[in-house]
Amino acid sequence: MPNSIENFSFIKKKIVKDEAEKKNEHTSPIKIDELSFYNHLIDKKEKAKKKALPPALPKNHVKKIEKKQLGQLKQEIRSYSIQVAALKDEAKTKKMVERLTTLGYQAYYYQIVINGEMYYRIRCGPFSTITKAKQYAKRLANKEGFKPFIVYPHNK
Repeated sequence: MPNSIENFSFIKKKIVKDEAEKKNEHTSPIKIDELSFYNHLIDKKEKAKKKALPPALPKNHVKKIEKKQLGQLKQEIRSYSIQVAALKDEAKTKKMVERLTTLGYQAYYYQIVINGEMYYRIRCGPFSTITKAKQYAKRLANKEGFKPFIVYPHNK
């Protein structure tokens, strides 16, 4: 039994000693200099935000820019297209476009509301010249049995 008591007292002394050492071990307070790199990161982030956000433009100026860009876009897109059909059923429209594209045509569709009803216009294109558009329309009529018509670019 004396062995167990000796072991117990040894363990008790060790625990008391460890606790005393832990009390003496403490972290030193963080100095402001040590956090300066965080402040540097925050400053960098703020500068990046200022660079990323352009100054706000007056609304009328923004509208002028949008109109100018729209005009340029219209000039760039002055091209011909061919309307193949206009359907009310979106599922049938998608199937027709899929069929045309698998046959090698440049087909697409878009929605439009006419007299309060939704239609899906199926078109092919764009074509840079009227000659190319006419050739394509002729091919659609002869090979696929459509009665397509050419959609001319707007002059506005």
